[in-house]
Amino acid sequence: MKKVLVMICMMFGCTFATKANGDKSSKAVANARAKHISDQMIRDLRLNNYQSRKIREINQQVAEQITAIEQQYAGDPAKVEELCKNVCASRDLYLENVLSTVQYNSYFGDRKAYNQEDRKFASSLLNGQEAGGGIAAAEGQTATNGTVSIN
Repeated sequence: MKKVLVMICMMFGCTFATKANGDKSSKAVANARAKHISDQMIRDLRLNNYQSRKIREINQQVAEQITAIEQQYAGDPAKVEELCKNVCASRDLYLENVLSTVQYNSYFGDRKAYNQEDRKFASSLLNGQEAGGGIAAAEGQTATNGTVSIN
């Protein structure tokens, strides 16, 4: 009886440990994605410190939502595309309140390029994980990028 209890406890422990590692991995992917796209937007749109901080917050929320959607609906690319468009549309509304008119117009014209760059970066992160490079290598690459802020 004790052996059965120990085996059940070990089985649940392994299951929960695996689940926890998966959550950390998705959180790290979302963080790396948000940092990458934020750095690009800060540089391209020439954002000030306030705008940079707000953009990082917005992109962090969006990256977490998109990463969760991609994991939840991994087998249905059409559903992923539809839900991600909705998340990006909500990001557009938030950005409209943070960016100046000129900056928002520039962003709005280039948003497809930003979304493509984000997907490309996310796939490189996931391919790096499978190959053993992992997120740490990607974070190491982006950590050397400087942040440009114009006051």
